Amino acid sequence: MSDSIKKWHEMQEELKDKKIYESPDGGETVTERPFFGNINDRVVIKRPPTPEELIKKEAYSILVHYSEEAIRHANKLLDFEEQ
Repeated sequence: MSDSIKKWHEMQEELKDKKIYESPDGGETVTERPFFGNINDRVVIKRPPTPEELIKKEAYSILVHYSEEAIRHANKLLDFEEQ
């Protein structure tokens, strides 16, 4: 067998366990599939966040960026507006 054919077979063997990662929406959803696999073999490994997850993330961001005093004051303002 020629060296180029051996090299081709070696490359095929190396790629056998490799994965392809794709994201159709800029990173919100990520899919994984085998390198030589069918596109229908895709598996979602990261999905877009739910509305509840987005609110929770935003709440944590507020806690990190603002003082407790400012957060408590904002909470009082919100409570006052609800009345």
